[in-house]
Amino acid sequence: MDKRTLILDATLELMKEDKDDIVSVNDISKRAGIAKGGIYYYFKSKEEILDALVDRIYHDIIVNCNQVISNSNENALVKLNLLFHTYYSFSSASVIDTYLHAPNNAAVHQKSLAKILLELTPLLTAIIEAGINENLFDCDYPKEYAEIILSAFTFLLDPGIFKWSQEDRYIKIAAISSLIENSLNIKKGSIILLK
Repeated sequence: MDKRTLILDATLELMKEDKDDIVSVNDISKRAGIAKGGIYYYFKSKEEILDALVDRIYHDIIVNCNQVISNSNENALVKLNLLFHTYYSFSSASVIDTYLHAPNNAAVHQKSLAKILLELTPLLTAIIEAGINENLFDCDYPKEYAEIILSAFTFLLDPGIFKWSQEDRYIKIAAISSLIENSLNIKKGSIILLK
């Protein structure tokens, strides 16, 4: 295992254990078995370590979403629902989310949301375009709709940003579902974002 991976693995292990949302370079150094100066050979700062870890984790989530969608032989409407369920199941199980939601990690959290938006937009755009070709959706701006839908889904439903009650969360989910249905001109009740 290369040292960069060892450092990222050690950071992730510490995040799983640490309850106060602070992992120091010193802690990472000890866990990885690499001198503190050696850490700085691979990463310029703790923020750079966190950025690399977020990139790795969210890359894996996005790859999983792409695989699930590409392995599906269903129509675009089913794939649209499948994408949201797949993303949510992988992202809600992500250990790093708890860490990102700490106030002192807001900048890294913001970068993670941008990464999700930028990397899932092509997949959602392709699903919307397929739905147009299948005469299931009607949409003039597939990419822009994809960006808006993902922004609402990832930002508004992020428990680290908003502390909605369960009832408020369900209402937001229903509103986002309705927004998607109206935007793509599909039958009410076709979008079921979360089970």
